[in-house]
Amino acid sequence: MKISVIIPVYNVEKYLKKCVDSVLAQDFSDYEILLIDDGSTDSSGKICDEYAEKTAHIRVIHQENKGQGGARNTGILEATGEYLMFVDSDDFLKSRALSILYKTASEYDADIVLFGADFIDEQGNTIAVRTPTESKEPVILSGKQLLLFFKSTSPWDKLYRRSLFSKSGIVFPEKIWYEDLCVASEIVLYSEKTVCISNSLYMYLQRQNSTMHIKNTDRNIDMLTAVSEVLNFYRRNNRFEENRDELCFLAVMHIMVLCTLRVSSEDAKHPLLKRFYDFTKENFADFETNKFVRSNLSKRHKLIFFFSRHRRYEFIRLLDNLNKIKAKFSHNT
Repeated sequence: MKISVIIPVYNVEKYLKKCVDSVLAQDFSDYEILLIDDGSTDSSGKICDEYAEKTAHIRVIHQENKGQGGARNTGILEATGEYLMFVDSDDFLKSRALSILYKTASEYDADIVLFGADFIDEQGNTIAVRTPTESKEPVILSGKQLLLFFKSTSPWDKLYRRSLFSKSGIVFPEKIWYEDLCVASEIVLYSEKTVCISNSLYMYLQRQNSTMHIKNTDRNIDMLTAVSEVLNFYRRNNRFEENRDELCFLAVMHIMVLCTLRVSSEDAKHPLLKRFYDFTKENFADFETNKFVRSNLSKRHKLIFFFSRHRRYEFIRLLDNLNKIKAKFSHNT
């Protein structure tokens, strides 16, 4: 088997068929689909079984709820493919995605292939397109490209050689948000060759009740758990001091910018904001002058970081409200 496509499934009866159909429609035959029904309470599990009855490409595993990370771990253990691809059950693939990815991986003997994705809303409108490179030719990266993986932590925009997981023992943390940050930040240490392509092959649906859009502000504390796990992993592997500046950037990007933005936009006086600042300061006393911030943060994220490090969270909330008004105006016009 060349590719194992791992799809965690939990209460996605509205989206699941489109997701699975997009894989079955690929112009590539040497693959399997692992549908991991993670304790769904709607008809998702039944839909999985119906698909398995129709095609030998699909295997279904039903399990008690372990969260998205736990479902992906089950898929990794059950997979037989040379490469792994993670697809969220409310997303779908573009045509020829698997053939392009496997051709790239085999041609360059890549451990990981990074590719682009379209971000769409529930009406099918394209919100943004994100690609790891602008080059029309594949970009071959040898060695440990930490910043690339620290910025792009999603599992669904990468094709992984399965042996990376078996030889490293790396797993997704279960039942926490931001579990994918741990895997992306740790697995890179085991990749000898990463290839980036500009092809946008994945359709990422930004729906309002997804994890990233649920207004459960307190759950942002899970980012401290995730980043702590990564820092401890690098310490255990004697790579912390060597990669201290990159790890500091990881904390700045995901704690001082992204999580601070999410919390501030809901409550500029939330106690988590102080914890974010204190955690980053305790682990990286000089985080305010990190050398990678200037070259790797966008202009908007630099502004958020400026307010964050000066603890002016009300300005971050104001900035976010202005952006929402601007986006709504642009959509209406």
